[in-house]
This record gives sequence, structure tokens and C-alpha cells, in this order.
Amino acid sequence: MRGTQTGASSSPKCRTFDCKFYCRAKRRDVDTESCINDFVTANAFENKRSACFRCHQGRKVREEFAGTLGNT
Repeated sequence: MRGTQTGASSSPKCRTFDCKFYCRAKRRDVDTESCINDFVTANAFENKRSACFRCHQGRKVREEFAGTLGNT
């Protein structure tokens, strides 16, 4: 179903760039590095039509990744 969460796999604890998760917006597995790069690109060019620009799942992944940087 579209827009539903699928348990633990929908909100992984990504601690490295190579952590993979299923992106609902792109409908495929992506790694944290690709998620961050795609968001930064969409934000830099103000591409508001990009799925990455307004992705709530990606925001959670980026916040979890950023939180791990402060704990090292």
C-alpha cells in the first residue's frame, strides 16, 4: 500500500554512508549517501518538484545520521 509504514525496515538506524534502506519515494533500495546527496542537490537548485526535496523518510534518515556524528 502506498503511504504505509512497513515496520522496522521503514525507519532504519543508519550510522554509515553505505547503510541501505528501502526508499518509498523512489521505490527502490538506496544508501544513506545517495539520500543525502539527492536531497542536497534538490535543495541547492531549489527543485521543489523533486521527491527528495520533500521526503519525510529521507529527513528522518538524515537526522539519524547527523545524530551519530555528534556521538563520536
